[in-house]
Amino acid sequence: MTTAPAIGRRRLSRGTTRRLLPVLLDLALAGVICVAGFTTLSGPLQVLEARAVALVLGWLDPTWSSGVLPGHVLLFRGDGEIIDAVVTASCSSVLSVLGLVALTAVVLRGRRLHALGGLVVAVLAVVVLNHGRLLLSALAGLQWGEGALVLFHDWVGTVWNLVATLGGFLVMVWVTLPAAERAEQDVGGRHTARRPDSWARPGLGYRTVEAEQPPAHSRRTTVTGLLHRHVLPRRLSAWLAARREAARVDYRLGHLPASRRVERVHELAADGLGAHSATLVAVATYEVDPLVLDALADAVAARQWEPVTGHRVAALRLWARGWLLARPVSTSPVPEDRTGDDDAAVVAVARIPVPQAAPSRGTTPSPDRPSHAAGSPTPHSFARPSAPHPPETSR
Repeated sequence: MTTAPAIGRRRLSRGTTRRLLPVLLDLALAGVICVAGFTTLSGPLQVLEARAVALVLGWLDPTWSSGVLPGHVLLFRGDGEIIDAVVTASCSSVLSVLGLVALTAVVLRGRRLHALGGLVVAVLAVVVLNHGRLLLSALAGLQWGEGALVLFHDWVGTVWNLVATLGGFLVMVWVTLPAAERAEQDVGGRHTARRPDSWARPGLGYRTVEAEQPPAHSRRTTVTGLLHRHVLPRRLSAWLAARREAARVDYRLGHLPASRRVERVHELAADGLGAHSATLVAVATYEVDPLVLDALADAVAARQWEPVTGHRVAALRLWARGWLLARPVSTSPVPEDRTGDDDAAVVAVARIPVPQAAPSRGTTPSPDRPSHAAGSPTPHSFARPSAPHPPETSR
């Protein structure tokens, strides 16, 4: 009898539990936001919205309404009828606002400041649209009586509230997610970034020949650009720009010839390893030309004095050390007319062998595991292999 199926089921159950735990935590977070937010914000938001409706009606005609009662709007018709319009929880925008907050905290929290900006814009849009719904309901009551107010609130207002919530969600997603130029995808989902074929890895994407488009020369005006030019201080704007540049990968580097890539790597490293850390890590990850990799390793090794300011800089230091230790002592000469388009040249990195247990006396080594002979090109460690000794001649 074997226990393999039971072990497999146990491992599958553990993996499923690990995947379900974050989902359950997100659902619990959304529930806490909705319950706690409704208990805290429902009453004050109803009072605020009723006061806003009475204020706008007072601007139109001071004899139409009164907001003397918190959460109520008193409507005075011309025939002497007084309608007491109560802003209940279903009339308020608190449910839509809390739904957007929960979605931002659970789904879009990875965007951080972008998600916060999108949430602020969406909440303002939902509150303004709900205020328009309440205002139109009050005007319908003033014009045609209490029945028209209830009819507008129950039918038109319900559809209005649904459309307003959906519109607020779309606005939040539009503000939160990156623009089409940064997403580097067209409407059909094809990648449009100018990336080399050697870096065509899953998730990175690259531009094919038929998908290339002429670059746009017009400068697009964005809210972020206006803030950086006219609102934010220069020091803060420069710090944010440097932080954004450090996390950006310049895939245009891969289209240059090998000699130009070497120069560009030295230029990027001269600004500091932390200034273009994402691009340098991408070069170390996806570059296949040994000359470019040697240039990157030498540039990183030449800046040992630079402090480690992030995980990418630490990764570059570790990679450069391993590359320099595993690099052969002598390399084959490279022709001068090399253009760098031959991406087939790859340097084999030495592997650290797994230590095997010493064989006992009287046993012979296994034939399928031959030992490395003297002068084998594969080193036994990451240390630089020494040059082979000349054979001794007998006297």
